[in-house]
Amino acid sequence: MVTRDGSRASLALGGHCRVASLESRELNDRDYTRYLSVAERTTYIALPTQTRKREWLAGRLAAKFIFLNRLETSPVTPDRDWRPTLTRLTSDSLDQYPSWMYQQAEVVTAEAKPSLRWCGQPRPESISLSHSTGTSCASLTFGAPIAIDIETTMRRLEAFYRINFSDAEREWAIGATASRSDWFFTLLWTVKESIVKLGCFPQATIWNLPGIEIDGLPRVNNIGPASFGRTFNSEFAVFELSIKERSHVIPVQVAVTGTSNHVLTVVNPLSGVLK
Repeated sequence: MVTRDGSRASLALGGHCRVASLESRELNDRDYTRYLSVAERTTYIALPTQTRKREWLAGRLAAKFIFLNRLETSPVTPDRDWRPTLTRLTSDSLDQYPSWMYQQAEVVTAEAKPSLRWCGQPRPESISLSHSTGTSCASLTFGAPIAIDIETTMRRLEAFYRINFSDAEREWAIGATASRSDWFFTLLWTVKESIVKLGCFPQATIWNLPGIEIDGLPRVNNIGPASFGRTFNSEFAVFELSIKERSHVIPVQVAVTGTSNHVLTVVNPLSGVLK
């Protein structure tokens, strides 16, 4: 069953989720490295290309912004709704806070998953980062970690679809319409990538995504129409899936939005691993 953002859903471990996107081109006219901590700046300088640097920087700034924005707003009262909210940032948006506040909101990546520090102290929020072809995004939530993934839609070799997706997954994506099947295959890929980021299956890596199967996929007509525009739609399609890996099954909630060229997916685990 697919529900739109704001409708009632099952109890979610991750609680309220904030998502922000930022295009790298928004950073062209100013030196945003002054928004980084000393450790972050060191990592930034060591990155190999300007493209990688801009995407990396945009993702960190997006995470810092939604954290700072949450600090100045009233705490969210936990309820049974899982409502990802999307903010599309610009350079003007970033000016809402001074550089010293961004410096104090540090994104730490020493562990396998990124985490936040505020004024040098660990924060309880969970964050996730992703980027693709000039667009970076970040998510922030309390409680159990969630994962975000953004990917660019493109046509791939037939072997890619045969190797990475089950018969049922291929039938679902192809059934969307020939002109949009690449978008729905990309959606499946973002869900699997997010599952790996969550660490739900300890042995799963990017190299064995074919071993992760998605069950309970909704009708494609309930997902696509609002997600094929030129910019991200702030209204997510929200639905529940079962994710299988060998004998393990994990129920998750998935929130999806996108453009004609991108898919942005947030995955929220509903419980622990079921044997």
